[in-house]
Amino acid sequence: MKEVNNFLTPEECKEIINMIDSNHERSQVVEGGTDRSAVSESRTSSTSNLSPDNPLISRVHQKIADYLGIEKKYGESLQGQLYEVGQYFKPHNDFFSGSAYDKHCKVSGNRTHTFMVYLNDDFEGGGTNFPTLQKTVKAETGKGLWWPNIVDGEFQSQYTHEGVAVKKGKKYII
Repeated sequence: MKEVNNFLTPEECKEIINMIDSNHERSQVVEGGTDRSAVSESRTSSTSNLSPDNPLISRVHQKIADYLGIEKKYGESLQGQLYEVGQYFKPHNDFFSGSAYDKHCKVSGNRTHTFMVYLNDDFEGGGTNFPTLQKTVKAETGKGLWWPNIVDGEFQSQYTHEGVAVKKGKKYII
């Protein structure tokens, strides 16, 4: 896991926050390997699918791809997440396995990396907790956070993580 300070500028973060505020809906999760997503009490945040046609989103996506050393076309479209007071995402991994892999990854492949960016830090609670590593990462505006999900074909389950409930304010990430 690596923290990347000042990955985005405060101005870029504010612009993306405005995009998320203008278009978001209750987050969903993949359950039971079905080809549908479901609303679940394990994840109570809101999600915004950010347009890849937006010049800022396209630049940020390219910057993440360059950082990871992969072609942009292999990355998923960027999503914004909004956590309001009391909202959380219980411990989970970002890779797919078993029947969920069969339903979601046969064409696109699995999630080999996660690169998250904190868009603000003016809230309380809401850290990113890695229980196995006994580490909670605190948000800083513009800070990137990277970890591998799969290395040499092996799942990296030590990176099980959770978005801890926000106690005050709103948390925004991509």
